[in-house]
Amino acid sequence: MKRILTFLPILLLLSCTTHTTLIENGKEAKGHLKKGLKNGTWTFYKAGKVDAVGTFLEDTKNGDWSYFYDNGKLHQKGEFRNGKQNGIWKYYFDSGEFMGMGELLNGKQIGVWKWYHKNGNVYTERLYDNGKLMEIKSCFDRDKNVLDCGTIHNGNGTMFFHDLEKESDTIQKFQYENGVVKN
Repeated sequence: MKRILTFLPILLLLSCTTHTTLIENGKEAKGHLKKGLKNGTWTFYKAGKVDAVGTFLEDTKNGDWSYFYDNGKLHQKGEFRNGKQNGIWKYYFDSGEFMGMGELLNGKQIGVWKWYHKNGNVYTERLYDNGKLMEIKSCFDRDKNVLDCGTIHNGNGTMFFHDLEKESDTIQKFQYENGVVKN
């Protein structure tokens, strides 16, 4: 009888936490539910491949998260707090090379964000304040030559975006007003 009473609390605890597989938004997800809420580490799959891995606390993203390309390579990683991106986030090309990094606070970009070419040379440094692009500090091509990346100052102006995935100088133009894309 004493043994049964010893194991009863353990069984009750285990019954509150279950490992489950869910289908959400067309993605398979595996992890633990506690009182019907996602808790602990969860793995999300897209077309049978790992798409994201991260932790939940009472159904809210909390802790380290990693997202993956369809080829299985790491796309981005960082931390969530109370469901919002916080801290340093790092990004990678689909071929595995480091692409860039920056800091988020409550899901909004802050400080200097730095992006790189596939060969490791700096592409651009951009200054953000509360999620708004305030200034393009520098911009270079893959051979370290100065590039025209626009005129943004105090959140206003034009930004030219050069496609880092291609070897050509593909450019997109964006107009910014008060740190936000206008067009």
